[in-house]
Amino acid sequence: MKYMDVREASEKWGISDRRIRVLCSEGRVDGAIKTNWSWTIPSSAPKPRDGRVLRKFKNLDIRPGNVDIDRLEMLKSTFKLTPMGYDNIVSSSFIALLRRDGEMISPSDLREIYSGRIVPSLTLEMHLIALNFRSVMLLISRRREKWSEDDIRDIYSRLVQGIIDNPGYRDGFCRFSSRGGENVKVDVQMETIVSQYENSWRNLNGLVGSVLLFGEVIKADPFDRYSALLSYLLLSGELARNGILPPALSEDENDELSAALSLSSKMGNYIDATRIVERAVLRSYGEKM
Repeated sequence: MKYMDVREASEKWGISDRRIRVLCSEGRVDGAIKTNWSWTIPSSAPKPRDGRVLRKFKNLDIRPGNVDIDRLEMLKSTFKLTPMGYDNIVSSSFIALLRRDGEMISPSDLREIYSGRIVPSLTLEMHLIALNFRSVMLLISRRREKWSEDDIRDIYSRLVQGIIDNPGYRDGFCRFSSRGGENVKVDVQMETIVSQYENSWRNLNGLVGSVLLFGEVIKADPFDRYSALLSYLLLSGELARNGILPPALSEDENDELSAALSLSSKMGNYIDATRIVERAVLRSYGEKM
């Protein structure tokens, strides 16, 4: 693969050196690699889209929910999670979310897989997706950096390792049209979501911002398979970045969440979705709403 430096990219795209460095740091330049103080960019990388173009696709009328910040801060400072407790959160959420992606696994079979045993009645893919999901959950539990598009694609690659070769955004439109009725391409909407996450949502409470990221990515449905699992990983990683445990979702709550996200796609209303995720987070801390 051939590469170019920032100056060469500036001449090719008609963008200033400084702007290209900012775009690279935000993960908006495909394949850009940091080298000491500068960046190396694949010669085949497409020119990043103009933020003014993205603005028309933004969900400007999103209504986020509210959380009990004081209660959450108290729990964060006093609660210690055991490894077994973390595995229970991972297991319950995996079972609930897998069902959303059209697959099913029993708690006993999942325990067998996580114990290092093979379940003959299950496919190799089911074993791999279960193990990959737990592995990525452990990785993002230590996350402290904000998400970029490169991060999202990397997490998805780890999730489907051994299952899908050369994973990337699917070629098509988002699962839900914009509230103006316009169909938006997946890659355009994903760039828009990350832009909103970096800018419009930066001052929101960590749990609220995590729910918006989760819901908007689910609605975009950016990959051919396992988008619900990916969206939960992004949610959990963003919560971890704010020092909050991942939500222990149940299958019933997954159904509730589906209905709440359907409402958000039509009305921009995330109040119910935030309430459901907050309740599941409190369960991870052994609390009830």
